[in-house]
Amino acid sequence: MATTGSRAPKDDAPKESNERAESRNLEADIQQLRDDISQLTEHLMQLGNRSMFRARRAASEQADHLRGSAEEFQDDVIESVREKPITALALAAGAGFLLAMMMRR
Repeated sequence: MATTGSRAPKDDAPKESNERAESRNLEADIQQLRDDISQLTEHLMQLGNRSMFRARRAASEQADHLRGSAEEFQDDVIESVREKPITALALAAGAGFLLAMMMRR
């Protein structure tokens, strides 16, 4: 029986050593996960910033295009009114009459 009692501490020592090693490995894995998540967050932020820049640029280009189209339309309307003022006046009166009728209901 004396030999059984002397073996118990020897068996516990490798278990404790393995548990410590596993604990250190687990802590290293957790730290690696934290680092990976941090890098992923940075990459996503960069991707978001690039996407936002592209969207802003596209919106600016569209606004410029619409502004140009509106100016062309305005120039065409002004030219039409100068060429045919009576027709323009009749169209404006007709549109006003239709809007008034729609607003009454």
